[in-house]
Amino acid sequence: MPRSLLQFTSRTLNAVWLGLFLLAAVLQAVEPRQWPIELKVGRFEIHADFDVSQNSTLSPELSALAEDIGTVLRIESSDQPVHIVLFESGSEYQRYMQAYFPALPRRRALYIQDRGPGMLFAHCHPDMATDLRHEITHALLNDGQRPLPLWLDEGLAEYFELPKQRRFEGSSYLSQVVQRAQAGLVPSLKKLEESDELSGFADVQYRDSWSWVHFFIHRNSATRQLLVRYLSDHRGGVDQLSLSRQLQQITQDASGEYQSHFQSMVAAKSIVANE
Repeated sequence: MPRSLLQFTSRTLNAVWLGLFLLAAVLQAVEPRQWPIELKVGRFEIHADFDVSQNSTLSPELSALAEDIGTVLRIESSDQPVHIVLFESGSEYQRYMQAYFPALPRRRALYIQDRGPGMLFAHCHPDMATDLRHEITHALLNDGQRPLPLWLDEGLAEYFELPKQRRFEGSSYLSQVVQRAQAGLVPSLKKLEESDELSGFADVQYRDSWSWVHFFIHRNSATRQLLVRYLSDHRGGVDQLSLSRQLQQITQDASGEYQSHFQSMVAAKSIVANE
């Protein structure tokens, strides 16, 4: 699916002048006097140009997502704030981003983190909740010193951008992934791990990253525990083998397990449909 979201971390902000520019812009962007509405939901500090209290689902959504990620991935909550800047109109959002971040591409939502607290910028539209879940996932998973590998960062964001009740079989990627698995086509996890530039990350990479994250979380307790341990060690600064190498240590046929995982989803649906 075409991506309209973009995350900028230290991995993609390589130019020194751009990093300094972003730091200065961020300091200006969160000046409290500029925002008529401000509120705090846990570690999320919301700045808005409209009355966000009219959105009765915003606070529960933020709290629920943080809790879900912590529960599924066994990630301890951090005290580091995440700033969320919301605009009522798309035009005002674009005007503001052009004024403070003219060097960045125009996207309907942006998560920016160079140094210090991360910042998420978004505006109201029918899919804003999806945007927020995707970008907040980036924020919650990258609050340490080491950014996640690109494929895992985006795969987890794709997974958690859906509402909780739709994460198992509600992704638009699922039918294509299942068809490919039935045809014996398994994306190379090792090749995904070699991707380190967001500019070269296309729809196929988003799809394949999501599928491997889905596999690790839902295949069995061993694959989920492996993912949880990998994330814990990564956040703790522990040197470790790549996730693909570690997967080889717990299964002799990772590709076969991947195929079986998605084929079993089709079989389960068929059984339910025939009952």
